[in-house]
Amino acid sequence: MKERQPAMRATALPAQLPHLQRKHAVLLVVGVLMLHVWVLSGMPLWFSPDAGKPLRTQALITRQIEVAAPRAPQVPAPVQPAPAKPKPTPAPTAEASADPSDSAKPLKFDDFGHDLAAPIGLPARSASGVDLPPYKRAGSEGLTDVSAFKAPESAKLKYQVNGQAKGLNYWASAELNWQQDGKDYEARLEVSAFLLGSRVQVSKGTLGAEGIMPTRFGDKTRSELAAHFQRDKGIISFSANSPDATLLKGAQDRLSVVLQLSSLLAADPTRFPAGTMLSFQTVSQREAEVWQFLVEKEELLQLPFGDINAIKLNRKPRREFDQQIELWFAPTLGYLPVRLRITNANGDFVDQLLSKAEKPAP
Repeated sequence: MKERQPAMRATALPAQLPHLQRKHAVLLVVGVLMLHVWVLSGMPLWFSPDAGKPLRTQALITRQIEVAAPRAPQVPAPVQPAPAKPKPTPAPTAEASADPSDSAKPLKFDDFGHDLAAPIGLPARSASGVDLPPYKRAGSEGLTDVSAFKAPESAKLKYQVNGQAKGLNYWASAELNWQQDGKDYEARLEVSAFLLGSRVQVSKGTLGAEGIMPTRFGDKTRSELAAHFQRDKGIISFSANSPDATLLKGAQDRLSVVLQLSSLLAADPTRFPAGTMLSFQTVSQREAEVWQFLVEKEELLQLPFGDINAIKLNRKPRREFDQQIELWFAPTLGYLPVRLRITNANGDFVDQLLSKAEKPAP
């Protein structure tokens, strides 16, 4: 009997093979789905908060930073035959500047402090009230004034989306539905991918003296978070329980700011030649901060929609781990956005390319 037991186990193993194969197939499918969910968590879709960075509320203030004049170069002392023990260097005073190269280092956004009650100073303008380009601004100074405004006609724009998240390539589709009746507006952007679900951003508000004037911005994946523009109180409140932010003139959300740029370019493109900086308070579902867009040269784009000329605007990273945001607006399409590219500090990116433009159904 002891000699026959191994033979019986050997004959039972082939009968178990189909069951093991089915079990391995199920584990493989579960692993693929988990991988897709992991990729989705790192997708830098549109103006989402910086990937991998803890979310926090950023105060919107400015303060004047004075840089002392650089000291005159000093003649080095002659070399002594015998090395002498170096004397301790006295600590620099507040009146003395450090090395001249220190004053050339770019300022970080956090260098402007955290006092919400600080006054917002506006820069000098020309006699006509128009900014004098090129105009370099810093912090929350120099918010762009709306002197001419032309909202785009209602349109439905479809995009092909490709990108990279955590070293993995992905493809998706996006649709921007923009509707306005001359008084009210609604912008809805949905980005979706197979097996990954979708993400929806919605901006609602009015058209008025400040151009596009949002009243509510929502951002939804599994659940929705929203920001509310309470103009009667002069604050922006958040459903995410973030502290209220001071509402600045011309404030936009992360979706409406794209249409605001489109509206300003459409009204008077000669006002914004290459080198002009446009600045807006820009609100997410959790925080508010000032974004600055530099107008660059016109480029010929090869898109799924076809070849088209477009004006490029660039929001470069302002601090460590920040995103670079590039936008292209086509004059022949009423300056609607035809391409958007967001690049994270770690190299992850999303590139949204126009594939179709049409009028929405009435």
